[in-house]
Amino acid sequence: MDAVGQRSEGRASRTLEVPAVLLGVGEFGTQVAQRLRDERDQALVLDGFDPRHDDGLGLVRVELAHIPERGAERGTSSPAAGTLTVPEQAAEDVLGAVRRALAHARMVGVRDGTATEHQTRLTILVFADLGEAEVRNQLWPILARVQARLLAELGPIFEAYRTGKARNGVILPLLTMPHPPAVRGAEQVRAAQSQTAGPDATDTTEGAETKPDAAQAIVDCVRQLCRSVADTPARRRAVSQLYLIEDVAEFSVLSREELGQCVRNFATMLLYADLSAEGGAELITSLLHGSQPKEPLATFVCSVAELPRARLAAYGRDRVALEALDAVRDAPRVDASFSEADALEQIEALAMERGERAKEAEKDVRAVLERYAPAVTPDPPLPWYERGDLLTARYGPDHGDPSLLDPTPPAPVPAGWLAERMRAIEDTWRLLQRKRFDDVVARDRAAVERWRDELLSTLRKRVDRELWADPAPQSLRRTEELVSKLRRAFGEQLDEAVRDRDRARPAPPPDFEALRQAHAACLDAARHKPDPPRMLLWGILIVIAALVFLPAVLAMFADAIAMDTGHWFEPLFRRGGRWTALAIGALGSGAWLGWTLGRAHLRVLEASEAMWTALTDTITGERGSLLEYFTTRLRLSRAIARVESLLAVTAALDADAETLLLMDKAARRAQSELLEHLRDLGVRLPNDRTRGGRDDLEGLLGILPAGDSAGPSPEETLVEPFVGPEGARALSTALVPEGRESRVHDILARLGEHYGRNDRWREELPFADIERLRRAAEPHAEPIARWDPFAGAERAMATAARLATFVRRQRRTLRGALNFSGYEDLDADGVSRPFSRDGQAVIPRAAVELVRERAGADAEHLSIRPGIEPDRAYYIVAVSGIAEASVASLTSLEAPRSEKPSQ
Repeated sequence: MDAVGQRSEGRASRTLEVPAVLLGVGEFGTQVAQRLRDERDQALVLDGFDPRHDDGLGLVRVELAHIPERGAERGTSSPAAGTLTVPEQAAEDVLGAVRRALAHARMVGVRDGTATEHQTRLTILVFADLGEAEVRNQLWPILARVQARLLAELGPIFEAYRTGKARNGVILPLLTMPHPPAVRGAEQVRAAQSQTAGPDATDTTEGAETKPDAAQAIVDCVRQLCRSVADTPARRRAVSQLYLIEDVAEFSVLSREELGQCVRNFATMLLYADLSAEGGAELITSLLHGSQPKEPLATFVCSVAELPRARLAAYGRDRVALEALDAVRDAPRVDASFSEADALEQIEALAMERGERAKEAEKDVRAVLERYAPAVTPDPPLPWYERGDLLTARYGPDHGDPSLLDPTPPAPVPAGWLAERMRAIEDTWRLLQRKRFDDVVARDRAAVERWRDELLSTLRKRVDRELWADPAPQSLRRTEELVSKLRRAFGEQLDEAVRDRDRARPAPPPDFEALRQAHAACLDAARHKPDPPRMLLWGILIVIAALVFLPAVLAMFADAIAMDTGHWFEPLFRRGGRWTALAIGALGSGAWLGWTLGRAHLRVLEASEAMWTALTDTITGERGSLLEYFTTRLRLSRAIARVESLLAVTAALDADAETLLLMDKAARRAQSELLEHLRDLGVRLPNDRTRGGRDDLEGLLGILPAGDSAGPSPEETLVEPFVGPEGARALSTALVPEGRESRVHDILARLGEHYGRNDRWREELPFADIERLRRAAEPHAEPIARWDPFAGAERAMATAARLATFVRRQRRTLRGALNFSGYEDLDADGVSRPFSRDGQAVIPRAAVELVRERAGADAEHLSIRPGIEPDRAYYIVAVSGIAEASVASLTSLEAPRSEKPSQ
C-alpha cells in the first residue's frame, strides 16, 4: 500500500459531505479515479456496506486509447461507432452519475442525516495527464460539454446567478504533465536513435517522424485550457480553476506514480475534508474557486504532522459505544415469564370463537328477514275439473301463445302477480342492504375493534415493560423470547382465520331467474291443460263414431278370417257388434281423455308447487336467496373483521419482532461499523478486546513501522505522526477496565430515557442512530478526547522533537511542482499565496519555543509561526491565480529562457 492509500484509509469516511463525481480521462486519469473509487469501496466493505449501492461518489472513466475494446466495462465512457462522440458520451455518463448522486431518495437521507440546510453542492474532479496525446485533443471538449450540460440540465440546483465562489457546482481539473523541455529532449534522443538505426528501422520510425511536436502540444494545450476557462462567461462557468503539477519540482523529480499519489492526496483532502473545523470552509473555498477568475492556473503542495484529535475523539466515543454493543450482543438468551403471554393468548380465543360466531350469522339474518321480508302463503291447489284459464288469470298475465306446445320463456318485463312479488323482495333487499344490514355489520365490527384495541394496548405495555423497565444488556434477549412466543400463538389463530375468510365467499344478489322460470312453467302448464267440457264433447263424438263405423268393421273382420259361428266370441263381431263398438269407443275415449287430463293437471300442480317453492327459496333458500346473500356477507364481514383484528395483532407483534431484530442487526451493524471505523482510523484491536486487551493506536497516530505489509510504504512523507509509541501506549490505557460495567449501564440508561417513552423505540430504531449512541458514550471518552501531548516535560520535549524533525524534512524537500518561481514579475496581477513564498510551518502555539529550541540546538533556523490548533502542524505551499507568462514551463520551447528575470 502506498502513501496515498494510507492517507485515504486514515481520512476517508463512508458519508460524503458533498456529493462528487470522479472523471478520469486517459490512462493516467482513469487509474487515479479508479484508485480513489477502489479505496472508497474498500472502506465501504470494511463498514459492511455494498459498494454497488453507493452513488455519493460517482466514477466515469474515459479511456481514449482503447474505447472500442473497453466500452463495456463499468463506468467507462466509450461510445460505439456511429453513436455519440467522446465528449457527448462522457457528458452523458457524468450527468448520469450526478443524477444518481443527487437523487431525491439519496439526498433525503444525506441531508437529513447531516442536518444540511444550505444549497446542495457538487464537486466534479477531473483527472488527466497532458502527456497523453488523446487527452490533449479531448480534454477541453469534454470539460466544455460537461459544464454546459450540468448548468443547463440541472439549472434549478446550480443557478446561473451563483457565480464565482457562490457557485455550488464546481468542475475542478487536477492535471499533471511532463516537463515540456524534458519531453523535447526525449523526442530528440529518439529521433537520433532512429537515424542511426539504419534502413531496417525506417518502417518503425516513420510514424514518429510524422507526429507533431509533443512538448509544444503540451504547452499549447495548457494555454488553450487556461484561455478557454477564463473566456467562459461567469454565468456559464463551472470550471473554477486548473490545478497543474509537472513531474519536475523545484527540489526533486516526481515519478508518474508519485504524481498519481500527489493528485490522490489532494483529491482525498477535497473529498473528505472536515468543513466543520475552524477555517476549513474558507480554505476549501479558496482551493476550489481561487481568487482570480481570469487567471485560473493554480498549483499546490502540502504536508502535515498531526495528532488526529477528531479521530482520537471518534476512537474514544466508538470504543466506549463498542463496549455497550458488546455487552448487549454477548448477553445470553434467557427465558421470559410466559404466564402473562399464555393469558394474553387466551383473550383472542374467548372473544373470537370461530365456530360459534359463524353459526350465529344465519340465525341473525333469519331474524332480520322474518321482520322485514314479505310473508309467503301458497294458494290452495287448483281442482282437476277447473279450467287452466283460472290459474293464468290468477298468476298472469299470460304472454304465451296457446297454439304452441313448446315451453314459453319468461316475459322480458315481469308483470302482474310476478312483478308484485319481485318488487316486494327487491324492496326488502334494498332496505336491508342500505340500512338494517349495515347496522348489524357495524355493531359486529365495533365489538371486534374494541377487543382488538384492548389486546393491542395490553401487548404493547407488556413488551415495553420487558424491554425498558430495566434497560440492562439482557433486556433485548428477554423481549425477543416473549414476542416470539406471542407471534407463534397468534400466528396460528390468524392462519385459521384466513382459511375461514377464504371459505366465506359472498353469494351474488338474488336474480329471480329461478322464480321467473318456475312462474313461466306454471303458466305453461295452466295454458296447456285441456278444458274438461271440451274433452267431454270429444269423448261423445268418439263414441258416436265408434257406433257408426265400428260394427261393420267388426263384421267384415269376422268374415275375413272365416270366424266359426260356434265360437263364444262370434256374437261380439256379428250380431252384438254395436255393443262391442259402444264399449270400445267409451272405454278408449275415456281412458285417453282421462290420461291426458290427469297428466296435464299433475303438471299444473307440480308447476304451481315449484313456483311457490321458488318464491320461498328466493327469500330464505340455501342458494340464490336473500338469506344466502346476507348470510354470506355477514359471515364474510365477520371473517374479515376477525382476520383484520388478528392481522393488526400479529402485525403489531411482527413489527415489534422486526424492530427487535433490527435492533439486534443495528447493534451488530453498529458494532461492525464501529470496529471498521476504528480499523479505518488505524487502530489495531486485540483479539480479546472484551477481556481487557490493549488497543494498538500507533496506526491511528501514523506511527507505522517501515516494512509492515499491512501499513504504508516507508516512503510516506506527506503525513507524519505527532507523537511517538509512548503516546500511543498512554492513550490506549486512558479507559480503565474497572469502569466498563458502569459505562455500559449508563449508556443504556441514556438510550432508554429517549427510546423508552411514548413508543419511540418503535419509530426510531435504537442502535441505528450511531450518532445518538456516540453522544451517550461521549462523556466517558473524555480521557482520550482531551489527552494532552504536551502534558509533562518529558512528553512535551518528545513531541517538540518530532515536530522539529517534520518541519526540517519538509522544508528541505517540499517545494512547488510548477516552474513559476522567480518569474512572478511577468504576472501583472500577481499570484495569490495563502502562505509564505517557500512554504511555512504552522505549529501549535505551545510548541513554538520548544521547537525553536530544538532547532537551535541543531543550529537550524526554521520558518514557523504559531497556530491556533493545539495538535496539528502544517508545511504548506499553495498558489493560485498564476499567469501563463510567469510559468517557465509554458514559454516557447524554441527560445527557452536562459535566466530568471531580476527579482
